[in-house]
Amino acid sequence: MAINKNVAAIVVAFTTGLSPMGVILITNLMEQRQLSQKMSAGIVDTDILLSHSLFTHADTWVDLIIPGLQVSDAARQFLTIKFEAFQDALHDLVLHNDFNVMSDAQLEQVVSRNLNETVTSYIEDARRAGIPEAFIADFNKWHQQVVDILVKSIESTVRSPIFNSQNSKVYGILTAYDSALGATIADVEKTLEGRDR
Repeated sequence: MAINKNVAAIVVAFTTGLSPMGVILITNLMEQRQLSQKMSAGIVDTDILLSHSLFTHADTWVDLIIPGLQVSDAARQFLTIKFEAFQDALHDLVLHNDFNVMSDAQLEQVVSRNLNETVTSYIEDARRAGIPEAFIADFNKWHQQVVDILVKSIESTVRSPIFNSQNSKVYGILTAYDSALGATIADVEKTLEGRDR
């Protein structure tokens, strides 16, 4: 998609006499303005969900924060596996579901299944990558409270009368995930501190 966008920018630049970078900048500004207008109007569609800060934050965690942490290589690898798994799973969840046609029960079932499958998947990936079983078990002990809070947050968001659409509920759920992923860093640090004692 980015390649098509760049090709289009070159064609428009050639036609108008603007630079390709200028066309890309103007196009990005227009897209941001459209997203802002939708949000101001209370419209939460797939584009709005995919622009949630969770996805930007996940890239920042993986590319900048995790590599700079003063933790073991195994811990950094574990965090990278976990963050990438959740980023991919949540992106697919948003991209491949029409939440607004779901009942509250269906929405909760779809989101809960995604959470459970992602946890199972990233733990299997961590084991395949050679992360020690003892580290995974210690991390799960520290992290369980965050998982419990996330599950309760999903349940309360789905049942809340505050939101005007199922998509807006999903936006709230993505915000809860963003907080939970941030707490993951502290839980890995606690895991390592506990193992050093």
